[in-house]
Amino acid sequence: MKVCFVCSHLWPHSYGGAERRYYILAKELMKRGHDVVYVTYDYGESEIPLATVGPPPRLYDEKGRRRLLPALEFGWKTAKLVEKLKCDVVDVTVPYTTALFMKPRSFVLTYHEYWGKYWEHYFSKPLGTLAAIAEKRLLRKAVLVITPSKLVANRILSEVGTVKVAPVPIGLNPDDYAKYRGRSRDIDVTMIGRFTYTKGWWRLIEVLRQVDKPLRVAVVGDGPLYNEVTAQLEKLHHEVHSYRKASEEEKLELLARSKYYLNLSDAEGFSIATLEAILCGATPIVLDTGLNAAVEIVEETGCGYIAKNLREIAEQVAKETSTCTPNISGYTIQTFVNNYLRFLGELQTMRVNA
Repeated sequence: MKVCFVCSHLWPHSYGGAERRYYILAKELMKRGHDVVYVTYDYGESEIPLATVGPPPRLYDEKGRRRLLPALEFGWKTAKLVEKLKCDVVDVTVPYTTALFMKPRSFVLTYHEYWGKYWEHYFSKPLGTLAAIAEKRLLRKAVLVITPSKLVANRILSEVGTVKVAPVPIGLNPDDYAKYRGRSRDIDVTMIGRFTYTKGWWRLIEVLRQVDKPLRVAVVGDGPLYNEVTAQLEKLHHEVHSYRKASEEEKLELLARSKYYLNLSDAEGFSIATLEAILCGATPIVLDTGLNAAVEIVEETGCGYIAKNLREIAEQVAKETSTCTPNISGYTIQTFVNNYLRFLGELQTMRVNA
């Protein structure tokens, strides 16, 4: 089977969850004998066969929002390129605009978060309203919508209606993280993510203000709010270390040394960092906003805490952690790839019988 993945980002040239998911999946499919082509910008060399549409432009504005015109241009160019590649399956993800220029039911959509009315906060009216309408139409246009969590799948079914949706959480190889476990826990709290409003950095500042006990804190990531947030963190009575350009190895080392990992996002379709924290032996604390699918990871692995408010988090991080043996049967690479292929197999059967 020839599978074409379409994404504007490419791991490890960038470090988002969408490209990380595709990178893992593409490599595993190739091991199983499938042909894979990754359609993206020209970032440079990759272990995955690439089809590119030129160098990447500036993708985000000064507020960290996706720039619309480059996203639309990427969609149009990649749709034309995919048509020439003659793929058995076209799997489209971020920024999803490729699907706008493809025929209905000719593609799979891997959809990481359903935003709905949140688009009006992201872009403001009337553009945000139009984006919310386009989101529903795009989802209905796909032959299959793959989501990284049950939460996203249920939101789509509730808000969009008659769409074929398949939740397929990402999987990781526990053996890759075994060497990190057992480190000395000399960091009290770590938080990782892009420095944007939706990732909850202001919540971290508020949590730390409520903790009287001096803590050692590590923050990892980059983004438009980096300077503003780190300046506020440095004013606190805690020892805060910022890692703006941490490598994957450095990030995992920090998680292995951490007592707690915080996920304070407004919304998460999934959270690879939360799963990696568990595999590295850190205890995750996830804020339950109603839109944060990292809650599912805590529930299903049996490790970590789910908090309803910031006070609960502040009280917990002041305490010592306890060890936990996670149940990761639902988050292995084998489970991930098997579930993905199962749904693609059902899709191919539907096409043959149509």
